[in-house]
Amino acid sequence: MLKKSLIVLAMLLSVVLTAMTLTAEFAHAEGERWVRVVDDDVLLYSSYDGKKQFFVLEKSYYLQILDETDNMYFVTLMPNEEDFPKITGYVYKNSVKLCDVPPLTPYYPTEKLTVTGGSAAIKLLPLNSSETILTAMNTQKMSYYGRLVSYGTTWYYVYFGKEFGYVESTSVSKPNVPLHPTPLPQKPVNAAPSDEEKPSEQDKQEGAPASEILLIVFVVVLAVGLTLALFLPGNIKKKTTVFEQDI
Repeated sequence: MLKKSLIVLAMLLSVVLTAMTLTAEFAHAEGERWVRVVDDDVLLYSSYDGKKQFFVLEKSYYLQILDETDNMYFVTLMPNEEDFPKITGYVYKNSVKLCDVPPLTPYYPTEKLTVTGGSAAIKLLPLNSSETILTAMNTQKMSYYGRLVSYGTTWYYVYFGKEFGYVESTSVSKPNVPLHPTPLPQKPVNAAPSDEEKPSEQDKQEGAPASEILLIVFVVVLAVGLTLALFLPGNIKKKTTVFEQDI
């Protein structure tokens, strides 16, 4: 009987450990949230009130959510490499699509621009009258983040010489950014979602909150306690003695 109890206990402990592992993995996945740029001309802002524009984000790519307000996501982009350091900003919630699963890499394109003229001035703001931070010379390259049209002139937001700034588009090569390898969602305008687009029961189960997994762990632990109470030799002997006394 003791041997049988130990086998049952080992099986239950195995279930507990598996449930705990699943809970940890679920919590890790929940800790990373992403949005995708699925429309044209989606702006990244440098302030949560949407008053200061950074640049237009590249369509089809992804941003990682760090925090959120009532109507905005605070996000980060770029792989944080030497030539492409991460930056943060804000996007309106209704301008991006929330992702159900982590995206495939690359999350955001790493494109470089080349100075095509004699030199290119990198400005603090997208204005010809703005302060010049650095000047890049012919054939030098800079990291591209996005574009912005200011007073009819197109500017690129770039990283060069450990500084961020805006360079006029006519001074450098045009960015050639391909679409992300994951196809963009195709949905007719004003069309109701099809049965295939509706979340399946499996999707709903996969999205169950971690609290449900913790409940499973609690039930398994309770089962372990009941098993010990029923099968330990001391408890069986005690029950037999009471029965014999009653007779």
